[in-house]
Amino acid sequence: MKSLIKLGLLLVAVILVYNYFFGDPQEKAQSKEIFHQVGQLGKASWALLKTEKAKLDQGKYDSALDKIDNIYQDLRTRARSSNDVESLQRLSEMEKERQELEQRMAEIDAEKARQTGGKTSTYLLEDEKELKIDLRKLLSDTEALMRQMDKE
Repeated sequence: MKSLIKLGLLLVAVILVYNYFFGDPQEKAQSKEIFHQVGQLGKASWALLKTEKAKLDQGKYDSALDKIDNIYQDLRTRARSSNDVESLQRLSEMEKERQELEQRMAEIDAEKARQTGGKTSTYLLEDEKELKIDLRKLLSDTEALMRQMDKE
């Protein structure tokens, strides 16, 4: 399936390049417009990444961990009232993961504060990237547990 998608994208790129250089005036104009739109998309994506990095620096994801904690408290109350031992165990594991993420976030923030010159090291950027991935996984696991508990 991936190779089919790659082949399709390659075919589109070849047609665009061909039309850009060898097409009639209408095809050339259409190819130029598409290249312009792709350039705009790249600029917009870069701006989005910069904005998200600024939000991360301002603590956007700190509140996400606090919200997860509130959700866990509610789920724990529901699990206790229905005597759902399995869900309580899973919540305990997920709470440990949340605490680890919170600690890693604090360490990253402390390291950023220590760095001088306003530049963030590649190592620290990788840590932030991994932290975001782990946060998304925790959110996904939390959602799955919520669905499971709603079914019961």
